[in-house]
Amino acid sequence: MVAKRKKRKSAPRKSRKRRTAHKRPGISMEEERTLYAKEQTLLSKERTILSFMRTGLTMITVGFAMIAASQILGSYFSMQPMSILIIGWSVILIGLLEIVESYRRLRAYKSKMKEISEELGDENV
Repeated sequence: MVAKRKKRKSAPRKSRKRRTAHKRPGISMEEERTLYAKEQTLLSKERTILSFMRTGLTMITVGFAMIAASQILGSYFSMQPMSILIIGWSVILIGLLEIVESYRRLRAYKSKMKEISEELGDENV
């Protein structure tokens, strides 16, 4: 036979006070949440830009590898494949342009981030 379990009476729940991360008395909670949301968005865009810079560096590396491979193949087969050279230099140029554009965008996002951190009162961002 299975014994029936007695139900425990739970203690009455205490009302929890909401903890707030409110830092500045001049900014309402809603404005502060909006600023933190903007900050998170800018941080995610910054990560994306840094990945574009990594991609640009990879493209430059691949371009130089293509040029080196064409030189090796040219000396081995006594011919110069111009199409590989043109493609290699094009890939290097695209990689450089991608890095320059990413750096320009990164500087713009950094200035926006500085404005937000000043509004929030964060000194270490």
